[in-house]
Amino acid sequence: MPEQSSTQARERRDYERTASIISAALSLVGSSDLAMKGLNAAVKRTVKTPQQQQTADWLRNYTAPGNPGNIFFKNISRLHPNIRKGFVAGMLANFFLRDPEFTKALLAERGISSPTAILISPSMRCNLQCVGCYASEYTAEEELSEEEVESIINQGEAIGSRVYVMLGGEPFVWPHLLDVAERHPHSVFLVFTNATMINDRVADRLLEVGNVCPTISIEGSKESTDARRGAGTYDRIMTAMDRLRERGIIFAISCTATSQNIEEITSEEFADLMVEKGAFYGWYFLYMPVGREPDLSLMPSAEQRLQLHEGVMHLRNTRPLLLADFWGDGTLTGGCLSGGRRYIHINNKGDVEPCIFAHFATDNIKETSLLECLCSDFFKDIRRMQPFGKNLLRPCPIIDHPAVMKRAVERNNAHPTHEGAESLLHELQPGLHKYATEVRDILNPVWENDMKWVDTYLESDFEYQRRKSRAGDADELPEEAGEPVTEEVGVRS
Repeated sequence: MPEQSSTQARERRDYERTASIISAALSLVGSSDLAMKGLNAAVKRTVKTPQQQQTADWLRNYTAPGNPGNIFFKNISRLHPNIRKGFVAGMLANFFLRDPEFTKALLAERGISSPTAILISPSMRCNLQCVGCYASEYTAEEELSEEEVESIINQGEAIGSRVYVMLGGEPFVWPHLLDVAERHPHSVFLVFTNATMINDRVADRLLEVGNVCPTISIEGSKESTDARRGAGTYDRIMTAMDRLRERGIIFAISCTATSQNIEEITSEEFADLMVEKGAFYGWYFLYMPVGREPDLSLMPSAEQRLQLHEGVMHLRNTRPLLLADFWGDGTLTGGCLSGGRRYIHINNKGDVEPCIFAHFATDNIKETSLLECLCSDFFKDIRRMQPFGKNLLRPCPIIDHPAVMKRAVERNNAHPTHEGAESLLHELQPGLHKYATEVRDILNPVWENDMKWVDTYLESDFEYQRRKSRAGDADELPEEAGEPVTEEVGVRS
């Protein structure tokens, strides 16, 4: 690694300067269509690869007068300066202007890249009990200390990771959350929250700290949200959104797509309400069969997966609300992010998991350094198989290629991190394989007919190009994922 003190001091100076420039530019870009044209001209001059050209073309169309991006940037210009500089400019700087010395040194010395984001669940305590939430599986007493979380972030920053996603439980239950974020002004924090603890005091503190974006969980309508999260939760969410918008604080939304709410969360009415309330972007996650009494029937069907993908695309193209389909947008990320390829999850006990939904680990951050955890045989095995399939609309090793996660866990003797997690590898396997087959049959034609642009977009992605050259997907290749899956569990060998 580069000599830390001088390298980090230089990075901090560069970051501060870059964030200030971006913040000022954002206020100008949002002020007029002429300034927006200037932004696009500047981006066009930096284009060097086919992927960058596609991104530049999208930005030009997205920000054209009358298109949603034009409104989106004007809304950004109205955010409080603390938020524009602390979070928005910080996020852009961290995603697009990361210090190459960190990446080069890590690749040369350890053969890995620093994760784009590190997910941390400091506590699993929560003031709600939502249907299907895995948080209730954890004991209330166990949580990471302030010093342990501080150590994780310091280690992450030392290798160039400056995006931290705070989860739970309910992150605002953990009393040190905003103090920790304030001590790391060169990183940004996405806090996935039920929003019921965002009172005036918390909102004022968020404005003061500046580098934190609440990401508010909502199920769609008042009826659906209260049915899953408890009576009165929807109204408390709406009040919290009002508090944030009135202060000029950026926030996002998070929707869990189930077999029962796809129509609601992809409706124009829902998106329009979220824009009116002040949301800037959002995440759509599939219901995953983990946690308390996993129910495969709550997973969106194969047809609903396609409906979600098309609904998100429609809203993204017509509303000033940047939405991400965490599965369907595998086309943009080159596949799954797990196992340290782009992110990891550290739970409240310190177990370092490949993904927020994959509750298995071989290492604990209390006993092993972050870098050593990233270099574990378990994570190397997962990364070696990525992307797990040629169709990036089916990126997941749990529900799209269930033989892959099962084999990686068994091959590396990973242990379950909470009681019942191993049901993914045993009782649920037949149902998951059947589901994966149904999804394959629906989404493969979409991939083959509508996603040809991905080949150009990922032309320089080594992992994607390697997968294209292989005979099949990871779960079909014995040398990658153990023995071929048989017809007995519903997937062709």
